[in-house]
Amino acid sequence: MAYDVIIRNGTLIDGTGAPRRAADVAISAGRVAKIGDLGTATATREIDASGHVVAPGVIDVHCHYDASINWDPYATSSSWHGVTTVVVANCGFGFAPVRPSDRERIMGMMKNTEQIPIETQRVAIGWGWETFPEWMDHLRSLPKGVNTAMYVPMNPLLIYVKGPDASKRRTTAVERRQMREILHEAMDAGACGFSFTLLAQGNNHVDFDGSPVPSDVMEPEDAYNLAWVLRERGEGVIQAMVEFNLDARKEVTEQLARISGQPVIHNVCVAVEPFSDNPSQAELNLQNGWQETLEWATEMQDQGLRVYLQTGSMHVWVELKADELSTGFVTFPGLEDFARCATDDERLALAADPEFRARARDAAAAGDANALVSIPYLAIADAHGDPTYSRYEGVTIAKIAEAEQKSWVDVFFDLLVATRMKVDFGSASSPEMDASKHEQIIRHPRSLMGVSDGGAHVKSFSGGYFSTDFLIWIVREEGRLTLEEAHNILSQRPAEVFGFTDRGILAVGYAADIMIYDFEKLGFDRKYVTLYDLPDGGYRRTVPARGVSYVLVNGEVIVEDSQTTGTHPGLVLEPGGQSVEPGGQSVEPPSATSPVPAHVV
Repeated sequence: MAYDVIIRNGTLIDGTGAPRRAADVAISAGRVAKIGDLGTATATREIDASGHVVAPGVIDVHCHYDASINWDPYATSSSWHGVTTVVVANCGFGFAPVRPSDRERIMGMMKNTEQIPIETQRVAIGWGWETFPEWMDHLRSLPKGVNTAMYVPMNPLLIYVKGPDASKRRTTAVERRQMREILHEAMDAGACGFSFTLLAQGNNHVDFDGSPVPSDVMEPEDAYNLAWVLRERGEGVIQAMVEFNLDARKEVTEQLARISGQPVIHNVCVAVEPFSDNPSQAELNLQNGWQETLEWATEMQDQGLRVYLQTGSMHVWVELKADELSTGFVTFPGLEDFARCATDDERLALAADPEFRARARDAAAAGDANALVSIPYLAIADAHGDPTYSRYEGVTIAKIAEAEQKSWVDVFFDLLVATRMKVDFGSASSPEMDASKHEQIIRHPRSLMGVSDGGAHVKSFSGGYFSTDFLIWIVREEGRLTLEEAHNILSQRPAEVFGFTDRGILAVGYAADIMIYDFEKLGFDRKYVTLYDLPDGGYRRTVPARGVSYVLVNGEVIVEDSQTTGTHPGLVLEPGGQSVEPGGQSVEPPSATSPVPAHVV
């Protein structure tokens, strides 16, 4: 018989953890039709995978492509690195349900929390929806290169139900009932669950006006209230980013798992290493307690609670301009004016103002730096030819201040003035990470790889390369996992947690989401490529891949030799592996298995 696609001569790693083998793969109607020696079989298209690994596409369960899917159907940089499915609206941030009167607030929140430029949002987001089902209709209507699954984000939901003062008062019983009804409606329309943060004040998730986002000041009972919906339906996932303090995390996350009976993904469990000379990073590592978190996850598993740990094993660096630091200035006493500047001319005027400089030095000396504590430990990545500071490229602000015998505050603002705000900053160095720590986290059966944050922080960071870095570092360089183990972790494990029953492995009848790559050539440059391709003409940081020859989604090639192909086979994925496009029918939810307790109503 003739197939749509045949992939020949590759080394098949099917994602189940089974040993690799030489095998051809035939694809028909978007699914794997046959695996083995295909001999004289023919296809509309044949791909020679000689010397290449043929593996299931990567499933990235922590993304923020909610906005950019409107203009970037391939979710780049992620798809360049073999990602075929993204889960979006993490951390309680997204675009539905939203009333017209709240659109500016939601865009401002997305700008402050996920650093998605508000000018780009205003240009590219059509806002033809209000309810979550209407948003899902919009999502399905968009051309998509990758598959997409969608949480219901709690912050828009709280604002939609409680109004503009959602952060300022308790949720009533009537409002909680309405929130449950909306979540039911959303999951009928294809949502995969709900997401939220519950973090103490002082974190970098702030509302449009710098105040705490609604979910960070809500009562945990608001989240428990929604967990009952998942229990009633017998489906769905909860993504919870709760404060690092282990006791608080245990109390909230355990209760969510008990009530819902469904997977609860805790953000985040990573073995953070300090950058070379930044004491705050070392403090973060101590607070994180990754070993205690693993022990806790084992306890949850032993109790039958479905708690999972979101983790990531990649080398992280940032490159950014001063305007991308300005959001953090809101929490730095004395520098609020700089944070609220609308243009570079306004920022430059303040940076050159002696009175403003004095306030900034006083604030730094008071040790109340908070969000700005890392600025002295940023290095100059590009001084754009400035004669004074070009010789300091690669050197941190703190080290330059020491050499120049100045306050780091003066060095920082002198740089802005000297380069007319064009200076690029970057991480001083990528930390020397301990692979043995990461191996312990990755091997835990309740760990989920990811935390790419794809689609967020677009002018300073692009984590879509996480799967490539993982394969290079942990597998090729360190030899701590086999490729078979790695692809099981990258694909089958998240598919099982999210109920994508027809994805995550390469087997007959499964969706043909596939990456084809040369393992020895796999790589990327640890320096961002800046593209000026945002809808408003703005820029973003990207990480192109090397060695990834083909990426297929639902049997169609979306990336070939690092170039997107113009095809849009991506689907909206629903719990249970359903993928419903315009004109399709949603699957009826299961009947309730547990009533909502009277005290919740």
